[in-house]
Amino acid sequence: MNRKFSPQRKKRLLDASMLLLLVFFGFAHADSVYRWVDAQGHVHYSQTPPPNDATRARVMDVEPPPPDPTSLRQQQNLVKAVNAADAVRQKAAAQARQEAQKQARQQQACAAARKQLQIYMEAHRVITHPKNGTTTYYTGDNLVKFREQAQQQVNKVCGGT
Repeated sequence: MNRKFSPQRKKRLLDASMLLLLVFFGFAHADSVYRWVDAQGHVHYSQTPPPNDATRARVMDVEPPPPDPTSLRQQQNLVKAVNAADAVRQKAAAQARQEAQKQARQQQACAAARKQLQIYMEAHRVITHPKNGTTTYYTGDNLVKFREQAQQQVNKVCGGT
């Protein structure tokens, strides 16, 4: 199935993907925390390396907490809602295109029926050339019948206008 996405939908999908990547990979790395004791015996914790005169300095890796499943569910629900809204908009756009095409076909058929009626109204006789080669001329009552049939076709195709 060949799906074409609108620029707005592409941007939303990219934004949602980036958000999910940031959530997953943002929590995946550990931060380094430095612990050291200064000359007065005070214990310090910092994300920057300790000064050169610090005693008993060491690096501790601190793991962040796992992602909150509630917020992850909310993000997944948001992505689903955006996709559902896009699907509704695409379906409405497709229906609008189909309706416009149907209306255009109906207008063409109406124009053709009106043209045929005009030809019969202006004609003094109708000549037919069937495939068997026998030419037939219609005048008088037959011409009136053609005009009536053409008017009925206009009424049918053009909605009685």
